Amino acid sequence: MYRAFLLSLSLIFVAIAQAGAEIGKITESNGTVQIKTIQAEKIEGSPGTEINVGDLVKVRKKSLAFIKMNDRSEFQIGAKTTLIFDDFLFDAKNQKMRARIIDGALAYDGMKLVPNDDRQFENNGFTLTVRGTKFAGSFGHKSQLVLLEGSLVVEGKGKDKALNVPMQSIIFDQSGIGDPFKMSIEEVQVFFAINGLEISRLIGPDFDNSLKNQKSYCVGSNCGG
Repeated sequence: MYRAFLLSLSLIFVAIAQAGAEIGKITESNGTVQIKTIQAEKIEGSPGTEINVGDLVKVRKKSLAFIKMNDRSEFQIGAKTTLIFDDFLFDAKNQKMRARIIDGALAYDGMKLVPNDDRQFENNGFTLTVRGTKFAGSFGHKSQLVLLEGSLVVEGKGKDKALNVPMQSIIFDQSGIGDPFKMSIEEVQVFFAINGLEISRLIGPDFDNSLKNQKSYCVGSNCGG
């Protein structure tokens, strides 16, 4: 009994230590950014503020935050957005992230850096699995994703669909996951602007040329128009 008690106590201390481990930092902020820690402590987010496992990041209206993670991935978190970092691991062999997007809009820029890559976002019962991906999304009763580079798989309601080609988009809600469709660069720019995100942070001046040379790796029904 005593040994079991000590084991339980040690597991609690390990969980607390992991929750307090820094996984990234706010690099820029504009407006009001708030952090609620796993210990329910509320912190005003500003450049240099640490992000830890378990933290809830809330970006208020007319605000924007940029976060750089320890695996060198970067987030843009738009106005009226809530994001929770449930798990994060980065070492010589593992790259893992679990984050919940409650609502709002964000852009993500993150490459696969190690053999074991396991990064997922959760939103309203759907799972987004990323593979060396640059994408943006708006999240609410109806959610939309726009892929800029890499691949992205959306799973939910017993189905999964993939984005594999730059400027593919997909819409999903409680009725299910729609089919991928292609957007023009002008439509993508409008999507970023409407959601208060900066597309220039994800693409360079040679993006149009890279689109012409991009190969599609999609197969069958996962290919969008």
